[in-house]
Amino acid sequence: MAAVPMMRPIAIDPFNSDPLVYAGVHQCVLGQIGFRVDTRVHAIQIQQLEDFARPFGTAHAGDSLSGNDNLEDMAELGGIWRVLDGNIHRTVAGALTRDDHAMAILDAGASSGLVHVLVDTGQAAAVAGLVWRGCDRENFWLLKVSAEGCDLLRVEQGVETAVASDKQRRLKPNSTHSLQVLDAHGQIGCYLDGDRLFDRWFESEFLEDATCVGIWLNGGELRLRDFEAHPREVGVPSEMQFDAPWLRFGEDVEYADDFAGVPGGLAGRAPSKGTHSWERTLGVGFIDVDGMGAARVRGTRESPDPGRSLYTLPWDESEFADLEVTITPPGSARGQHHYCRAGLVFWQDDANYLTFTAYLDDVYDGASIALFTKRHDFEELYDAVWTMLWKKIDWGKPFQLRIVFDGERFVVFVDGEPVMQRTLTDIYPDDPRLRITRVGLATNWEWGTDTGSVFSAFTARR
Repeated sequence: MAAVPMMRPIAIDPFNSDPLVYAGVHQCVLGQIGFRVDTRVHAIQIQQLEDFARPFGTAHAGDSLSGNDNLEDMAELGGIWRVLDGNIHRTVAGALTRDDHAMAILDAGASSGLVHVLVDTGQAAAVAGLVWRGCDRENFWLLKVSAEGCDLLRVEQGVETAVASDKQRRLKPNSTHSLQVLDAHGQIGCYLDGDRLFDRWFESEFLEDATCVGIWLNGGELRLRDFEAHPREVGVPSEMQFDAPWLRFGEDVEYADDFAGVPGGLAGRAPSKGTHSWERTLGVGFIDVDGMGAARVRGTRESPDPGRSLYTLPWDESEFADLEVTITPPGSARGQHHYCRAGLVFWQDDANYLTFTAYLDDVYDGASIALFTKRHDFEELYDAVWTMLWKKIDWGKPFQLRIVFDGERFVVFVDGEPVMQRTLTDIYPDDPRLRITRVGLATNWEWGTDTGSVFSAFTARR
């Protein structure tokens, strides 16, 4: 999904003629079966938007493909058509070719996230296709559909590679079909008449930033019409803007630690900037400073960190803290039995604190940031809240974790991207604010413990 104030076009339905359409909200759970925190919906608006009702709506390229000339001029919206193979002719009923095959592309000026065309078939067999992530005649992606099935193709330096094939879904004679591609964040989805083809998404960065889109067809009675390509993100219309979610950043640095200087244990050591020293507030685990810019969790595959340990500094602004640290998970690849459970902590007292820690483990394909809450001397594992981050956290690759928290509301950032936002009352509706008295570094137990993550560049702002 796109971040506010943007949104993502996700589908075109050219066939729906229902007199009533019901808007709905689909929950995407941040967790698994057994975990009790639900998705929070803060506001809903339902409107008919004039800008979206006009031809092509939010598209940055579009063409009805109708007329009485060759397809060699400006599209109705967007760039100039370039016919790379064969000849394509506009007719009143859409574009066709008399050649064995023909292809035309135009440069939309930005990468497209949703590409769609209508396919009108005749009695004779024919093939139609959508082109996207295109650069030129030798580098592009192509989705082909015919009476024999559907094929996803990648063309690199003129060499065609078959990525997937689906012989169950086909073009029917004397019919109109909807063909579309959804493409964002490295994921590609292909659809015929609203049904996803190949029963899967495709992960690929090949030509991800290419900006050309277009059409492919062969000779026969088949015609293409109402082509449109939409960007991966569009602005939310002003009449539907919500109030911005809470967000506050600290302006003044209270503590900064580059972990340089004399090697040794972190406890008792003064940070590079700040008037107090680190202490081990909870747990029996160790963090060792190497004196060269890193503080390493004392843990190995054979002898991992013994569980939750918190290293903190005093904090005198009880209603706000902005914490940031860079974390490098141990190991270099999956399968080495290295685990990351490192993160940050906001502490009130030994009966009230929050830990935000990473989860990276061989047994789960992906990674997450999880919040574990201890409130009023009570902690329930299944009240944890987390968000899956796929490959944003990976073995041996540094990532920046930043969390802003005002005692009630928090926003979690990974490498500058907001990935989770909640309030404590989402978890426990009557929960009072947490008074922040200490802040710092955390290691956690989450179905396993840490085997040597590295902290660097810690900063606490107020």
